[in-house]
Amino acid sequence: MLDCDENIALLQEQSNGNDWTSNFVAGTIGGVAGLCVGHPWDTVKVRLQSKELAAKYSGTWNCFSTILRQEKVKGLYKGMASPMVGVALVNALLFGVYGFFMDIQMKNPGDDPTLMQIFLAGTGSGVVNSFISCPMELSKIRLQNQQGPVGAGGAAPGTAFYKGPMDCFKQTYRQGGLRACYRGLWSTILRETSYGPYFLSYEIFCRALTPEGQRTQDLSSGRLVVAGGFAGIAGWMSTYPTDVIKTRIQAQHDSTPKALQFRGVWDCTKQLYREEGFRVFFRGANATVIRAFPCNAATFLVYSMAMRAMMPSEEEALA
Repeated sequence: MLDCDENIALLQEQSNGNDWTSNFVAGTIGGVAGLCVGHPWDTVKVRLQSKELAAKYSGTWNCFSTILRQEKVKGLYKGMASPMVGVALVNALLFGVYGFFMDIQMKNPGDDPTLMQIFLAGTGSGVVNSFISCPMELSKIRLQNQQGPVGAGGAAPGTAFYKGPMDCFKQTYRQGGLRACYRGLWSTILRETSYGPYFLSYEIFCRALTPEGQRTQDLSSGRLVVAGGFAGIAGWMSTYPTDVIKTRIQAQHDSTPKALQFRGVWDCTKQLYREEGFRVFFRGANATVIRAFPCNAATFLVYSMAMRAMMPSEEEALA
């Protein structure tokens, strides 16, 4: 049994320019698939993490059904435009930077990567990804927290009502400049380090699911779904409290009476614990677990299928 799964092996062993293009294209396609599958549950998670909105719902399923009943299917997909616009860049960057960090760690390109190398490459790619994802996350969270259709007066009391991601960016920039658009950067960086456990878990699950005498590159689509799904859960749970903190920080509006209630990650952590107890750091976790499996399974499955489709055959590789 070989020590590398298909995705990581592809990132490791390929070295020509077309291989980087393949990673970018496959990462984009996989990201779109994961976003379409998982965004409704991300909306539920954000609503449950928000102090003012969480009181409206008795739990995960109640939140989902209430949004569906009051705001229709479109309500579950609020804020999706922001990550959808950036999904090509974010996911291509994630897989591309992951491949770069793997390359600089490997002394011999033909060697199998160690678990530590996989973990470090995943963590590093997450940190780099934070600088792109932070403004998009801020826009997404603010749009997801808006209740009711545009023009129906459904905005939360005292908050701006955004017509879409670009309107959100413009209003945020007008109120506080570029710094306001990057509010929550440190909490985003901490949250995105979850890509270390994410890629590490995926590798471990792929190894465990590979039958004796076979290669992980030959895993069936079903087993890739299982590996990707459980890797997603492991990745999310490894840094989930920082996601709650990030949501609270980025949901702040400059125009509200409690503007900038949280001065940073540590200040937010202390206030949340003092006012709402330890359980607040895992609020919305059920929605995250429900979302993580199908979302990340779809991402890895589609990414793997795209990479396989773009890989040269053995005859072409030997030519």
